[in-house]
Amino acid sequence: MQDAKMKNKHEGRSIDVQKPAPNGEARAPVQFSKLAKDKLDHVKQAENLTTYNDVVDFLYRMWRRNEPSMAGAFPGIGPFAREDDDPNRVPY
Repeated sequence: MQDAKMKNKHEGRSIDVQKPAPNGEARAPVQFSKLAKDKLDHVKQAENLTTYNDVVDFLYRMWRRNEPSMAGAFPGIGPFAREDDDPNRVPY
């Protein structure tokens, strides 16, 4: 009898995705590779976060802080060259 129950149980599942999260929001089932899970665990431990939602929020904030680079925004413009008779030049 015990073996029949064990066969129906999903192995490796740590949460019931049908059950709502503690804050009342619906959960979305996701899958990660072992390496991705290890990386999330590392960020979770290093930043002293309690849930994976906190890890995702932290990573999203870090991503949003990094402004995209404007390097190469005007690829057709040549290198800067100062004019010899530039009236705005500051004398040394």
